[in-house]
Amino acid sequence: MRVAIILAYLDHSRTGLFYRSLPQPQIGPLIAALLPRDIDIDVINETLEQPSWETDYDLVFISSLHSDFDRARQLSHFWRRRGAKTVYGGPLASAYPDLCRPFFDVVAIGDAEGTIPDIYADFCAGELRPVYVCGPYNPFSTPVPRFDLIAHQQFVPLSFEATRGCPFTCDFCSLTGIGTRFHARAPEMVLQDIEEGRAMLQGPIQRQKRRFVLFSDNNIGGNPAHLRELCAALEKTDVLWGAAVTYNIMSDPDLVSMMSRSGCRAAFVGLESFNPATIQDMNKKQNRPHDVRRVVDQNRKAGILMLSGLLVSATMDDCRYIDRIPQRLKECGLQVPAFISFECPIPGTPYFHRLAVQDMPAFLPNALLRDFNGYALTVRPQREPLDRFVDSYVNAVERVYSASTRFAKFVADSLAFLCNGFVVPMIANGIHMASVPHRPHPDRTYLTGSDVAPLAASNIPFEPSDFRSLEEIKAVLEPMRVTDAEGHVLPEWRNSISVFKAKGKLSADAQTRAQSTAYAMNV
Repeated sequence: MRVAIILAYLDHSRTGLFYRSLPQPQIGPLIAALLPRDIDIDVINETLEQPSWETDYDLVFISSLHSDFDRARQLSHFWRRRGAKTVYGGPLASAYPDLCRPFFDVVAIGDAEGTIPDIYADFCAGELRPVYVCGPYNPFSTPVPRFDLIAHQQFVPLSFEATRGCPFTCDFCSLTGIGTRFHARAPEMVLQDIEEGRAMLQGPIQRQKRRFVLFSDNNIGGNPAHLRELCAALEKTDVLWGAAVTYNIMSDPDLVSMMSRSGCRAAFVGLESFNPATIQDMNKKQNRPHDVRRVVDQNRKAGILMLSGLLVSATMDDCRYIDRIPQRLKECGLQVPAFISFECPIPGTPYFHRLAVQDMPAFLPNALLRDFNGYALTVRPQREPLDRFVDSYVNAVERVYSASTRFAKFVADSLAFLCNGFVVPMIANGIHMASVPHRPHPDRTYLTGSDVAPLAASNIPFEPSDFRSLEEIKAVLEPMRVTDAEGHVLPEWRNSISVFKAKGKLSADAQTRAQSTAYAMNV
């Protein structure tokens, strides 16, 4: 048996380049670890490589972000026509299973650990169901990912979860859309996973590189008490690590000191905005825009490279604010963030549904799902004319990501780290400065519908026999729309489901879905 696990990806920069950043999505190695080790498995992360179109598969697992769904359904169609069964999972599958169903043999709702083993067993028995729903999260069911299948492609080959979910309810976050929950794994389990992962890579990966670990958690500091326990455990090892964490954690001097002593050398923080009104509108109560300089300096002194991202809000920000972003970044010491994107109303999130019910269309007309990635505008600016708003955004991005600004950040951070005796964050900063976006496609409009199409949107080698009708060609190949010609949200996007309650129990929506699927199979 041969199985493919594919993370579908449409290049958001529209340049056709792969996305070779320090952190990489880790769902592929996790799914592989949930399958038997005696089958042939190809893990294909499209941020790093494309599939081999000549390879035949029996079973294909596909995952993607919302904005990459066009790619996901086209990959599914390609291999279904070649005899494979396809399974789709991820945030869109969880929020809109009915919308996804026509394009895949199976839709998986919720955590991989609670669905993949059953899907594989039923596939082998010839009894696949159309929908699988996970149960409540069980930390003991998470295996050590199959790092050996993808390690050579990543800067940091070891990436684990110490926690899952996030306790905060930011309006724009897909986690909030499918249900906010937070789970923490015992520190001794995390350390055991690290040792097993290192042993798995012994030989192919040199020992020094196996010191580094990226935690792929949504928010490793969701429970500060657990983070303290984890830091105390890691302090007894030689691990050097990085993770995503919220601003309230990185502003706490004691926690930052503990993280540094335990080997933390990089942390991504969702700064989002310098505009207090925008922060409030996002329901991001844990951020304090006025305090950024102190936090950046505090982390530099502790040897932690603080990475961050900024969101520009079409509903809250004006051109005067956007024009000042480069100066605000310089003043606070961040200078060059990991990205500056538009605040994106991802379908299924509270932000999306809040805009969808407004009497006057809040969205731009004929908005395409592939543009709901933060790098194209899908929402009508409320405080500026459309062209002025986009021009201010483009100008700010060009200034922030200029060669001179990136060099200035590298020098400033390097001097600070070296003066305090830290070399690793300086190296990480160099890699970061080399990978941040700074060469956009010259024909970009940054407007949904008229923007340059991703190059990967047309590179699957379909044959005429792959399609049975013109209607099928249209259904598979045309970009999926979210709004109509006036900007109203299409009916299929108005009814998303939640999956989890606050403590990780299944929501009524998910339980109903599981019960109805089981009933249909028994009938």
